[in-house]
Amino acid sequence: MDATVAACGAVAFLASAVAFRGTPRGPELRLFGVVNEWPDTRLHRLPQQVGTPWAPPLVGAALWLAGRRREAVAAFLSLPASKGVEVAVKKVLQRPRPLYETPTVLRDDAPVEGPSFPSGHAALAAAAAYLVCRAAPPVTLPVAALTTASSLVRVHQGAHWPSDALAGTALGVGVAAGLRLSVMRIGRLSDRSA
Repeated sequence: MDATVAACGAVAFLASAVAFRGTPRGPELRLFGVVNEWPDTRLHRLPQQVGTPWAPPLVGAALWLAGRRREAVAAFLSLPASKGVEVAVKKVLQRPRPLYETPTVLRDDAPVEGPSFPSGHAALAAAAAYLVCRAAPPVTLPVAALTTASSLVRVHQGAHWPSDALAGTALGVGVAAGLRLSVMRIGRLSDRSA
C-alpha cells in the first residue's frame, strides 16, 4: 500500500506543480474568496497546529513509545524531507501569495513574504496524519477531517490558495508513504541479516 500511495502522492504533487504554477483564475479564485471571508474565530488556530513543525516529531515520539520504532523514524524524517521539497519548489515556482493577486483578509500569522506553492502546513499535517492512520486505522476519519481543517485554515488566514493546500497534502502523504516504505524495507532486510 505504501508504494502505491507514495507513487500517487508524487504524481499528484508534480501534476499540481505544473497545473497550478500561475495565479488562480475562475473557480479557484472564487473558492479562495469564500473560504478567506468565513467568519473568524480563535478556534481556527487549533487545527492549524496540526501543520506546524512540531507535528511530525510528536507523532514520531508517540509511535516510538508505542513500540513502532521504524514508523517513528519515518515520522522524524518526514519533517526535513517535506520541508526540503517545499522550500525547493517554492524557490523554483515563485507563485505569489493571495495578498498580491486579489483582495485578501490576512489573519493571525499569515505570511506576506515568500512564495505560496505548496503549503508547508498542509504537507506536514498530511505527513503526520498518514503515519498516524497507518499505525491506527480506526482514527482515519477524524484525523483526515482534522488535516483537512488544517489546510482550510491556511486558506482562511489568507496564507495560501486552495491548490497550494491540495499540493501540500499530496506532498506530505507521498513523502510519509515513501519514508515508511523505505524504513520498513530496510528494517526487514536488517532483520534477515541478523
